[in-house]
Amino acid sequence: MILIFYAFSREVAALKRRLNHRTELNLDGLSGFRTQTDRGEVVFIATGIGMKRGKAIARLALAALPETSLVIGTGVVGALSGGLRPGDIVIADRAMRARADDAHPEHVVAVDAATLDYCERTLHAAGLASSTGAILSSPRVLPNAAEKRAAKQLSGAIAVDMESVAIASEAAAGGVPFAIVRTVIDSLEDEIFGAEMADEEGRVKPLAAANYLVRNPGALLKIPWMIRNLALATRSLADAIEALIKAGPP
Repeated sequence: MILIFYAFSREVAALKRRLNHRTELNLDGLSGFRTQTDRGEVVFIATGIGMKRGKAIARLALAALPETSLVIGTGVVGALSGGLRPGDIVIADRAMRARADDAHPEHVVAVDAATLDYCERTLHAAGLASSTGAILSSPRVLPNAAEKRAAKQLSGAIAVDMESVAIASEAAAGGVPFAIVRTVIDSLEDEIFGAEMADEEGRVKPLAAANYLVRNPGALLKIPWMIRNLALATRSLADAIEALIKAGPP
């Protein structure tokens, strides 16, 4: 059985529409869905945003689903490499946790060579281009190019998210092979507006959001750009994950 973690439902919406024989998850404390493929069952579970939630949900899910033979962490990432654009697929060779005060990695979890090779070969066979490198998990959003460049210099990562290292750590602790396959939503030079509107778990703070929009009314004009990038990222993610679940566990 393949167990796939994602942060929020919009990340997998395009993929979900492609899946047949889909049913609700019906596991206490967990939100998601499951589907049956020719290669076996695939379970999708939402973690919410952030490392704390990612760790807790991954631990609960792995305990509830001991038959898991492969864990995949998926969703969207921000680019730290100048060569990555919205919609590009990133395969992690390692996941790293950033320190709270800067992007220096304080914990690294490597993807085993066989699982990494499986992901690269499967996507290549499906005609999908991808980039391989480290993914940095940050406790906060990196809102601009200056912070992204600093994170790249300190960590050597090519992309940043907020959950991958937590999922990787739990899978590794349980002895379950894992992969991280994500797609880019914002380029290195893109500014992420309103990063301060959310808390460390990604939940929007209403007062902070209202204050931000009062100070930055032009931010509303960036919403179409964000929607476009999210559409590109989720379509590519659907292509990548569909290829992996059709191939089945390595």
